[in-house]
Amino acid sequence: MKSKISLLTIAVIISIAFSSCKKDNQDQSSSGPSALNLKMEALNTTVSLPVQENGLKSATSNATISWDSAYMLVSRIKFEAEIESQVHHRDSVEIEYSWRGPLMLNLLDPSSVIGTITLPEGTYDKISLKVMSEREDANGQPLFFLSGNYNDSLGVVTPIVVSVTDPIAFKTDQTDDTIATGTSIDYTSTIQLYLDQLFLNIDPATLSSATLTNGVLVISATSNKKIYHFILHNLGHNHKCHHEHHHH
Repeated sequence: MKSKISLLTIAVIISIAFSSCKKDNQDQSSSGPSALNLKMEALNTTVSLPVQENGLKSATSNATISWDSAYMLVSRIKFEAEIESQVHHRDSVEIEYSWRGPLMLNLLDPSSVIGTITLPEGTYDKISLKVMSEREDANGQPLFFLSGNYNDSLGVVTPIVVSVTDPIAFKTDQTDDTIATGTSIDYTSTIQLYLDQLFLNIDPATLSSATLTNGVLVISATSNKKIYHFILHNLGHNHKCHHEHHHH
């Protein structure tokens, strides 16, 4: 009887050890890097003019712009954040990871994905994305392009095109969001371009008196330069970003 009890005890110990080892392996398989999927979208495709800082439009004008296409060449995106120190368990290390293109992105296609950055296991906060569009990647094409219709205060409709050929660089607003990798969770960061904000401080009268090229209001480095530089300046402002997570 004593021998049987000893053998039973040993069997139980082996079973517990095996279960513990299996659980450790499962826990380890759930840790590791996470994927950060990068997206970009254009919002507010109908713009009421003039655009003001507070987002309201003047009651003295009912001019509008409606965009039906929007493209941007994305050369590089840098993910910048602080990662919690594994030693001191506080934000102490600034890190940077990059995605490299180039990629011509349809900003009106919600299914478009720019690319993916792999984030090593850790907890990230003070997150910001830096977007760059570089002329050498363009092969003579615009780095940023919009087309649509301008409807002035008298109801006259004119085709309008914005064609940016100068280098573009902007950051997303730094957020208090936290990304915790190594927990079987991937993330998607969507950079949001508000098209109305590109026309901040541009008077509708300036658009109505702009030079037309074959009946089209073309805004570029060589046509309607004053408006072009306003848009280029506004494009370089910080933009918003939305982070969301999903299990893999």
